[in-house]
Amino acid sequence: MFAFRHLINRVFTRTDNIHNKTNPSILKYKTKAFKNITVQVLLHNAALKINNIPLTEFSGEYKEVPGISRMTNTIREYVIEEIYFALTTNTQRIMQSIHYLKFWAKLSNVKCLIVFEHKDFIASSSIKEYLVNEGISCKVQTSNVTRYEERYLELFHMAWNNQEIKENMQTTRKNIEWFAVGDDDTVWFVNNLLHTLQPYNSSKLMYIGDISDRKSQVKYHGAYYAYGGGGVLLSRPLTILFAQHTQECKRFLNLYGGDEMIGKCITEVLKVNLTRNKNFHQMDSSGDLTGYLESGIDGLVSLHHMFSLWKPFPNDHTNNINETTNLLQLAYIIFDRNFLKRFVRVNYKTSQTLLLTMGYSFTLFNRILSHTDLAQVENTWSGGEMATRETRPKENNKTTWYFRKLTIEKLDGANGYGIIHENKKEMCGYSLNTQVILMN
Repeated sequence: MFAFRHLINRVFTRTDNIHNKTNPSILKYKTKAFKNITVQVLLHNAALKINNIPLTEFSGEYKEVPGISRMTNTIREYVIEEIYFALTTNTQRIMQSIHYLKFWAKLSNVKCLIVFEHKDFIASSSIKEYLVNEGISCKVQTSNVTRYEERYLELFHMAWNNQEIKENMQTTRKNIEWFAVGDDDTVWFVNNLLHTLQPYNSSKLMYIGDISDRKSQVKYHGAYYAYGGGGVLLSRPLTILFAQHTQECKRFLNLYGGDEMIGKCITEVLKVNLTRNKNFHQMDSSGDLTGYLESGIDGLVSLHHMFSLWKPFPNDHTNNINETTNLLQLAYIIFDRNFLKRFVRVNYKTSQTLLLTMGYSFTLFNRILSHTDLAQVENTWSGGEMATRETRPKENNKTTWYFRKLTIEKLDGANGYGIIHENKKEMCGYSLNTQVILMN
């Protein structure tokens, strides 16, 4: 194993949007936004080189690379209690997708609904106990509808009915301003979602999400609707309107997916167009998507199809769903909105580029990446054009270290975090730790 250790000054601001029941001492902080980063490399063997370049050449100032997301003026800051999440699944799939659900549904004050088909639920009487044992406190409800896609169409109606009853019973609680529907393997990054919603007015008729990232999917299914795996957001008034027209919208039951049915209902019956936001990620490509995760998608609201179509890390780093989701959750907890933000250093003397993707990877490219290169997505996956972004060919002459763990360190008497990145492939016969210190 070959590892980097980053020591980051512990400069935080308090946030109460997210709270982790299992480790509250970490989650109530978020990192200060970095603008310029100086990296100091301390080596056990100062002569250690990669491709004949001393690792000491990694030291220097790193500059932030703009991501694909652009924030506009804030209209309102929302809190987690103002979002109602809903999904439908079956009693067997929930056990396979539980790691994705636990990523977001264990957060304090999260409000969520899980809908099962009635006969399936009755046949598995222990499912409620299973969810409680896994730390999931979502409300459970059943539907007589057997077809999954039809139950998906019902979700906004069922979510509205559930929260309306609670609001009538508890007049002091916050109103639900947004209703969020996703698949059972949708991973929600809730704090990023709250931040993404700030430019939107929940009192308006708002239909928010994005299309598939895969061009062939969009060509076949269309670009008029929010793809469900990436998440579908409706404002409160639009949810009320949708619930009132549920029967009318059943005329679209012949369509392939529940998200398509919802899209047709909203755009053709309710006459509200989709507001696209790039932070929602359907993730329909397959294979190695490390290039996509390094492409500037900081601020992401959702991921989908993880492990069923693609993996966020190479197999030699981790091939375990539980370990992978724990790694991503730890990185997101620590870096918050800086998670997956990119910083770059170009060494013109050695013709190299070092790209730091916060909480994910450190990649050394043995060439100089241009601004155009950094705006494109490295195509590391199994073919297929992207729907909305340009790609560049897979880079073969590079070395990548991936996020592994967090340590508590001291630097000049101040507490800080040591961030370990590793590459399990031995290089030059060495298996040494390398400490990299990141300073504001």
